[in-house]
Amino acid sequence: MQLDWVIDYAENRLTFQIDNLRYTTVDGGQNIDKYIDGEFVLRLRQFPERADDYLAPMQSPPVDSPNDEWPNELHWLVATYPEELGEDLHLSDIREFQMRDGSFDTFDFMPGMGPNNREDRIMVNRMGIPASVQERWDWDLIGMSDEDQSEDSMFGTVWLKHNKTGEIQRVGAGQCVPCHVFPKVVPPVTIELEDLKNDVQNFNGTLNEEYK
Repeated sequence: MQLDWVIDYAENRLTFQIDNLRYTTVDGGQNIDKYIDGEFVLRLRQFPERADDYLAPMQSPPVDSPNDEWPNELHWLVATYPEELGEDLHLSDIREFQMRDGSFDTFDFMPGMGPNNREDRIMVNRMGIPASVQERWDWDLIGMSDEDQSEDSMFGTVWLKHNKTGEIQRVGAGQCVPCHVFPKVVPPVTIELEDLKNDVQNFNGTLNEEYK
């Protein structure tokens, strides 16, 4: 399975649409609003036992959510739209998963929501987003800093270069789109090559040798 959520960094908003359904969240999926034909119908909560305004803090590992209301909706979506969303493999016996470098590691449990498909076997997270998207597999690390850009980048700052377009971005380490680990993310900032060294220095960071 794979859900292609669209990110609006200005609002920290994820939106997924299929058929006459729309799902949207501004907190990494802790609260997901469902719309049918444009009309709001319900809110799916990761922590329904908590107060309505509760938001789990950003931390790793994330806060446990035994009463999460989203997984059942996710499985229903995949069962209803298998051609668009792929096969739901969270109950399969697949235990070998593809890593960022193309190798496959074997697990003794089913991570996340299982693999995206039987061929690629990339882990899918709670939101139906594969690791290749969430971990920015299309981007190469070219610099890093332990310094946070804000309270929403608790693992520091990194500079990435897209392996096809060559675009360079400054982002929060480990982040791509909001999720249950990162309810809020630092919006990526495009950096021109001629400004790269100064930008990294501003965060007391270091660049890979070829960019120094």
